[in-house]
Amino acid sequence: MVYCGKPSKGCSNCRERKIRCDQRDPGCGQCEKRQQECPGYRNIVDLMFRDESSHVIKKAKAKARRKAFLAADPDSPSETEGSRLSVTPEPKGRTLSLLTPGSRASKSPSVSHLNWTRDDTSLLPSPDSGSWPSTPMIAMLYNLNPTSQERGTAFFFSRYVAVDKNCSHQRFDFIYDVWKPVSLVPERQVDGVLASMSAVGLVGLANMTRSPEAADAARKAYGTALRLTNRALQDPMESVKDTTMLAILILSLFEMMTETTAETIEAWQHHIAGATSLAGKRGVEQFDTPGGRKMFLMLCQKVMISCIQRQIPMPRALIDLRAELGRTLDKTDDPTWQMMEPIYELLQARYDIKQGTVNDPEAIITRLLAIEDEFEIILSRFPKDWNYRTIQVSKRHPAIYRDICHVYPSTFLASIWNGVRTCRILVLETVLCQLHTLPEPPTPCHKATYQTCRTKLTQMIGAITASVPQHIGLVTPRTNSSLATPISSVTIRETPSPATSPPTISSRASVSSSTSGSSPASTTNSNPPAAKSPTSLRTGPTLLNPLLTHSQGEEARRFMLLASSTNPVVWPLYVAGASSCCPGDMRAYVVERLRAVCAETGDRGADRVAGMVEGLFEEREARGG
Repeated sequence: MVYCGKPSKGCSNCRERKIRCDQRDPGCGQCEKRQQECPGYRNIVDLMFRDESSHVIKKAKAKARRKAFLAADPDSPSETEGSRLSVTPEPKGRTLSLLTPGSRASKSPSVSHLNWTRDDTSLLPSPDSGSWPSTPMIAMLYNLNPTSQERGTAFFFSRYVAVDKNCSHQRFDFIYDVWKPVSLVPERQVDGVLASMSAVGLVGLANMTRSPEAADAARKAYGTALRLTNRALQDPMESVKDTTMLAILILSLFEMMTETTAETIEAWQHHIAGATSLAGKRGVEQFDTPGGRKMFLMLCQKVMISCIQRQIPMPRALIDLRAELGRTLDKTDDPTWQMMEPIYELLQARYDIKQGTVNDPEAIITRLLAIEDEFEIILSRFPKDWNYRTIQVSKRHPAIYRDICHVYPSTFLASIWNGVRTCRILVLETVLCQLHTLPEPPTPCHKATYQTCRTKLTQMIGAITASVPQHIGLVTPRTNSSLATPISSVTIRETPSPATSPPTISSRASVSSSTSGSSPASTTNSNPPAAKSPTSLRTGPTLLNPLLTHSQGEEARRFMLLASSTNPVVWPLYVAGASSCCPGDMRAYVVERLRAVCAETGDRGADRVAGMVEGLFEEREARGG
């Protein structure tokens, strides 16, 4: 395919005016200055492909005309056997002879001198002519198979670059803003970024195919990537470059995808700590490029995951840099940007509780309920076009819990809603656990708090299960439909893999199609479970023990398992299935959906998470909970 230059990433207005576009989100500054609505930016990945059908048709017709001309010309030379063995033309004026290795002279074809022309259409005769050549032995012996590096890089791009933002929360779609192949010379093609991509891609292939060869190649590529990255970190100029940060972020995926051991967890933590230190060294200058800004936001996400696993607060230096970026991008009023503030407060509150700075149950409950109020305020600021519709399907489907599902404008927004819900569930479960420690009998205020928490938990875990049909592609809203569109605007399709039906439900919710408000209330359970006294509370996932484990090693393994999943619905389903308010039929639905995710996407971690949820409930039943 002919290279036509690098496509512009700017919006159509700036391209039409032939001016530089600053590519700001959600609209560029040039359109804002002209008081125009910015049309947005093109997907560069889509521009990598072009329809060449007309060009191929033109070549085929030219070949047919040439053959007809040669057939009509009696003086044209006949095609020799040697010319049929040709695969790749040589420069004009040179001769080429092909000899099959190991063949005897008596059995070898006559050697022909091939005179090459500039027209290569005769190299591949038409099969209709009856002279379609068989593949020569020399071509079979030296057929170009993709190398391990090429397979790994291709897998990485297919899973982490050329994917929709709704498919994975670990997207490196900005990679071409940061990195370019260093050379076309084979022996100088490998740099830290390329080696990191190969390692991550190969370990992904090894996990999918269970290939020992791919796993061995992944370990070799990982070692190469580590050496190249460490060499870059030792150079003061190279260490602050975007490519060095990119290599570290990609390498952090490797440990998450390999078998979880104490060594891999420690290596992952070292990578995150190193990237955090490097971000502080890079300072605000890293925000000068779109790729630098996206890498910093990805780093914040990974550091937050690391802090959750290590039970420490978010580093203050990173919070300050993020605040500076928010002022630079003018995102201080963006609800998705504001959403991280209460999450950072949660990390700090958990750290204070662990350290004993806050140890009074009443003080803990007050502090956590204040954070819960902050989440509700942020939800009330969500734009109206972010709201979802609650619908009831007329035909029962095994992948839709109690025939109720929520329809969001996009699965990306569904993931944002579920992210808030999972944080709130951990907060409310912790409040319930603290209420359990208070002396009997509970006061009326404590009873009211307990009942409110249980009601909210029931609503939120129901909302998570109601979002699953759209996450798995079962429910697809029309892009041009408004939130008030009737139920006929929603398409229900059969699941691609067989699913086990959940147990028969005695009472179903009766819900009409309606527009949701700012609160994430779900209607999947019209009658919440009767409130128990705080002393009989079953333990759900809390801030102090989100994975419900009894040892740090097991907690780290489970945490890496959940964090490594590329499917955005796995973690919310786990939290919903492990909640103390999750009924038995919902737990069966959660387990079945997690296993369906494994069967349909190849994410084996989802199947192991399903086993975790089953094990939690078996343990509770054994204790009589």
